[in-house]
Amino acid sequence: MPTFDDPIADAGEASQALRGLAHATMRMEEPAETYRVLGDLLSGARSLRQVLDQLAATHLRFREVAHDDHGSHAAGDRSALAAADELHQAGSLLEQVEARLDEALQHSGRIAWHESPPTPSPSRERLHTRLGGFADPFARLDSPPRQGGRSPSL
Repeated sequence: MPTFDDPIADAGEASQALRGLAHATMRMEEPAETYRVLGDLLSGARSLRQVLDQLAATHLRFREVAHDDHGSHAAGDRSALAAADELHQAGSLLEQVEARLDEALQHSGRIAWHESPPTPSPSRERLHTRLGGFADPFARLDSPPRQGGRSPSL
């Protein structure tokens, strides 16, 4: 559960959640679930953008106490500025990710997923072939009648 006040714990949990999601999406069985996952990813990308901006601001706010491992304030200050710049760059790239996720979400929202038709057994296929021009006795009631075909050879 997120703590909302411990960035180290929350970052670790977010990392593990994304790792879990990477594994879970390998085995998705219901395509309709992709819409909700996309929505949550879009929300996560927006939050990540905010986190990057806040991390950049923290680097800038604490530049006066930034030093390198040898005690050089000038080097630490340069590294703090460089880190803030890279974080802003990453945030800018995330804007593109957000836009693409939003587009994908909109497209996904327009899909009406239907159940796959059952795979006919070989004996059912033979019967279907023999019934050629007649209505399929195994057809679902909501499916249109089959057109064409050969005349039955009974």
